[in-house]
Amino acid sequence: MKVVSYNIHRGTDISNKSTLKEMIKYLKDLDSDIICLQEVLYYQFIKIKSTLGMEGAFAANVDNKIMKYGVCTLSKSKIESSNHILLSSKKEQRGLLSIKLLIENKHHFNIINTHLGLDKEERNKQIIEVLNFKDRLTGSVIICGDFNDKNIDLGSYYDSAVYLKHYNIPTLPKYNARIDYIFVDKNHIPKEYIVDKVLFSDHYPIICKF
Repeated sequence: MKVVSYNIHRGTDISNKSTLKEMIKYLKDLDSDIICLQEVLYYQFIKIKSTLGMEGAFAANVDNKIMKYGVCTLSKSKIESSNHILLSSKKEQRGLLSIKLLIENKHHFNIINTHLGLDKEERNKQIIEVLNFKDRLTGSVIICGDFNDKNIDLGSYYDSAVYLKHYNIPTLPKYNARIDYIFVDKNHIPKEYIVDKVLFSDHYPIICKF
């Protein structure tokens, strides 16, 4: 299984130049089983899903007259169900999107995609809420997204970058920080982890194979 997590910065690069077309081609060429995106506008989700021809779910953490904005998850496999949970937030509303897949008609996989807040205290509470939610799931669990912090530890979960000794590679180049993660429960072993230094967003995408 090949999983990608990528904060696409509303389809713009570090200079706020539109790069959505390039992002979509890049994601298509990656040919991943699961794609978890953060900082996505709803119309962008529709365009990406349609172009890639994948199953998809969108969660609008911000939903008002101006925009629908949040996270989305795309899958080659059929999405059996999805849940959107709003997390405790001080300023910009944050949340998680969870989808359940049935792989090869026998393995249940839950993919949790999240984008946490900028305040440390807020993030700590949000992480607890994410972990409390995953405890209610059955089957394997992958947790990924933009955690807006370094050195995140989810206890019994493998941090793919740490497991494969690539924890010193930044995912947010402007601040030389690794704040994007792919965690997996210990039923599965990370086999490959890549930070792909493409310049379509202010983040680099992270790619993991299990």
